[in-house]
Amino acid sequence: MRLRHLRSFSVPLLLAALSLSACSIDRPTQPDQSAGQTVQSEPQQDQRNVQPRAHTVPEQPVEQPAEHQQEAHDRYETLLAQLSVAPESDGGVDYDRDLYMPHGWLDTDRSRCNVRELVLIAEAITITEVNQDCRPLDGLWHSWYDDRPFDNPSALDIDHMVPLAEAHDSGAAAWSAERKSAFANDLDLPAALTAVSASSNRTKSADDPADWKPPLRSAWCQYAHDWIAVKVKWSLTADQQEVDALRTMLHTCPANYLRRAEHPDRQPTVVHIEYQQQDQQRAGSAEQPTNVYASCDEAEAAGLERQVGARGDGRGFPADVVPSARDGDGDGVVCEQ
Repeated sequence: MRLRHLRSFSVPLLLAALSLSACSIDRPTQPDQSAGQTVQSEPQQDQRNVQPRAHTVPEQPVEQPAEHQQEAHDRYETLLAQLSVAPESDGGVDYDRDLYMPHGWLDTDRSRCNVRELVLIAEAITITEVNQDCRPLDGLWHSWYDDRPFDNPSALDIDHMVPLAEAHDSGAAAWSAERKSAFANDLDLPAALTAVSASSNRTKSADDPADWKPPLRSAWCQYAHDWIAVKVKWSLTADQQEVDALRTMLHTCPANYLRRAEHPDRQPTVVHIEYQQQDQQRAGSAEQPTNVYASCDEAEAAGLERQVGARGDGRGFPADVVPSARDGDGDGVVCEQ
């Protein structure tokens, strides 16, 4: 199944389109340079007609007049008031992540790029190159939940702003399989998916704002805006404690608040990488530690050697030594890049 790439990054335009009742918005450091890789520029006919961005620093949003900022604040207060308040309930359908992402991230209409990779491309501070499988070869990212910089995409998770389990208990349990998949892979709304540190995403887990808020207080404003936008777009309910927490977070919005910039239309240069067969075999057969790690970050910090997955050129860690990580393609290797 392929997903169209329609991502746009104007939250004010999105909210205007909501008509205060429904919304529709759009949105994506440096992988391990393992020995045995030969890097070649793709021939001109295989460049997919993409060029590096002319600017290495993303354009800054234009500051809005104070009256417009107040209008935006009032708009989110109004949207929050429109959420249906109801206790969480799964409607008798037990939550299972496979109900929403049975095959992991969906492919998109950009060749060889899935949803995760487009979020990474769009949210990078700088990025110029990806490999033939759309995996970033360079770049800088900022995890806005906890104010941490990254230059390696394997250290980042793509977080569902409203976690799948939370959505399930807020009305999504009754959805069709197609609608569940569309929610889990929503590239149309920038608020829906975001690249953040794996540690912050896994600490958040499936909590709503009553139980978890970004550790960086200055991130609360955008977090509340984005959470509300997702729930409004998908007509999800909110419990009273959640609404109270969101209102508290909205009150932290500064008068000069500007949403962080995103770049959904970026087209990094494609660089072909050839993996030497002997290195693939060595990586695949290398003896692995028997330790179990809580995350891929810990496995990487411990020096665990990456191995080649069975369904592509991506290299990751054995699923049995990082049991908390999801094996989206079922090849026994997680956190592939």
